[in-house]
Amino acid sequence: MGISLNPDHLKRYKDIAALFFKYGRSDLVKSAGLEDAILLDEEEHSETAIAPNANELAEDLEAMGPTFIKLGQLLSTRADLIPAPYLESLARLQDDVEPISFDQIEEVVTSELGVRLSKAFTEFDPKPIAAASLGQVHRAAMRDGRLVVVKVQRPNIRNQIAKDFEALAEIAEFLDSHT
Repeated sequence: MGISLNPDHLKRYKDIAALFFKYGRSDLVKSAGLEDAILLDEEEHSETAIAPNANELAEDLEAMGPTFIKLGQLLSTRADLIPAPYLESLARLQDDVEPISFDQIEEVVTSELGVRLSKAFTEFDPKPIAAASLGQVHRAAMRDGRLVVVKVQRPNIRNQIAKDFEALAEIAEFLDSHT
């Protein structure tokens, strides 16, 4: 029996199923009837495929977006559940996530402030000090000369997290009633 699918979440179901399959929870994927929906290389299907390494897990969670980066951050604190090499790789997700482009940063700041960067700041460093799951931080100088840091939320993050939570809730409900 397969999962009752919400068409809005099909891609996310596939992404989550692929993550479970890759990291050893293929029994969940099979019981959900999602195995055929995952397109994997022949090497990944073979029984001799090498288990993914710790850095790959951090990279995969990062690629899936802020909800899954937060999951990785949480897992990085669970030495009782996760082997040491994975803890170290996942710890990077606390404050070393791939930054978003400066064009996107400029668009968000301009939209939020209602004025161009050059009107609000005399300087705005395009290179972030840090980038994390929900946003990133940039050095800037106000028009009055004060040096500040500006924390900028990733674009469309609220909507993405809400959709991820909906998909995860549907998967959890399905698994709860079928396991």
